[in-house]
Amino acid sequence: MAAQHQGRVVVVGGSLAGLLSARALAPHAESVVVLERDQLPETATPRGRVPQGRHLHLLLSAGLDLLRDWFPGIEEELESRGAVRVDGTGAWVHQGGAYRARGDWGRPGLSQTRPLLEQVVRSRVAALPGVSMEQGVTVTQVMRSARHVTGVVADGRERPADLVVDCSGRSSRFAHDLAQAHVLEPPVTRVGIDIGYTSFTMRRTPGDFEGHFLVCFDNPGSFRAGAVLPVEGGRWQVTLAGVHGDVPPATDDGIAAFAASLPSPAVGQLIERCERLSETATYRFPSSQRRHYEKVRDLLPGLVTLGDASSSFDPIYGQGMTSSALQAAALGDVASRIGVLSPELPKRFHRKAARIIDVPWRIAVGGDFGHPATVGPRPLGTAELNGYLQRVVRASHVSVPVARAFNRVLQLADPPTALVHPRLVATVLRASRHSPVATGAEVRHPRIGPPQPA
Repeated sequence: MAAQHQGRVVVVGGSLAGLLSARALAPHAESVVVLERDQLPETATPRGRVPQGRHLHLLLSAGLDLLRDWFPGIEEELESRGAVRVDGTGAWVHQGGAYRARGDWGRPGLSQTRPLLEQVVRSRVAALPGVSMEQGVTVTQVMRSARHVTGVVADGRERPADLVVDCSGRSSRFAHDLAQAHVLEPPVTRVGIDIGYTSFTMRRTPGDFEGHFLVCFDNPGSFRAGAVLPVEGGRWQVTLAGVHGDVPPATDDGIAAFAASLPSPAVGQLIERCERLSETATYRFPSSQRRHYEKVRDLLPGLVTLGDASSSFDPIYGQGMTSSALQAAALGDVASRIGVLSPELPKRFHRKAARIIDVPWRIAVGGDFGHPATVGPRPLGTAELNGYLQRVVRASHVSVPVARAFNRVLQLADPPTALVHPRLVATVLRASRHSPVATGAEVRHPRIGPPQPA
């Protein structure tokens, strides 16, 4: 094991990726400082420079498991702040022509807004020994001595560091400047999906809906999607999405028409029933993007890149925050073995991170290639995998064990190989023949509104 508490760490970016990187490195460094360019709000409200914060975000079960380990009691704290426990018994997930079989899908999750999650995690990280946070600090460049990163320049002042962690987001200035200077040029993969979001919140009451949450994804088909999940403040958070220019409108009439076009009428019915509490927010995401640092022979000692700065996926799959959490855990593991000061840390970390990123990248990008307009490098075997996954989706309509296995893969709790275990494959092939899509049986949609008196 490496000697503990050696080296100064600067984390650039106070998003969840930056916060969890600080948590993962705190036991192994002398000091960790998180530099955030925004002045962070005291309440759980979206940040102005994070427009996606107004839209639906999911912390998948693999990410929630890490938070439980890192911050004991955080689940209960989030619930006390209004986060809602959700599980497969109250789930209505419409995909491939019918709803996924409800039941035991594994450990329940928590549904809350991204601002609430970040605020609670931020307070936990700020309380850690040796960790400090500075707001309103703009980092403009990394400092280098030959090919070794020695710190950053922030607000015109040099900030020495033995390790810099770039969590500054998809448009990382570091990544751009170093590539332009031919100092660090990882290969970049982009897959064009051009997804557009429209989101808002509604008042939530117990009689709205016979379930915990509602998701509809028209795939195969138009790739239009809608989701309604409970969040703090007694609200529903609603997100509508479309790809390749099929952007959901922001007007009331446009929202109603878009929701009515989804295969499940329940999304539109719930929107019509509930009182709107917020203005609509829109967001465009042009492409999934991945910087392949694992393919660079000579990385810069003293610099690692994590989260969206390294890889950002089609957000419809909700994998970004959990992928960042898993990468942060990998960074902490490498630091525990060889130390923050080791020049080998970037190489070992990025190789480990690449294996983590491979899974959500294949899920998201592979799924996106189900649409004929998607462009970019297609992962090997995508057509065959998508064909089998359509069988999995149909089997999940009638089989709770298949629904549970599928959910665990989507939650990044199990690898995709879990879906091709021989016993599960046999179940998939058998159960898919009994899907309502295959049999022509009527699909029951969730009831909207309170039960009618007998």
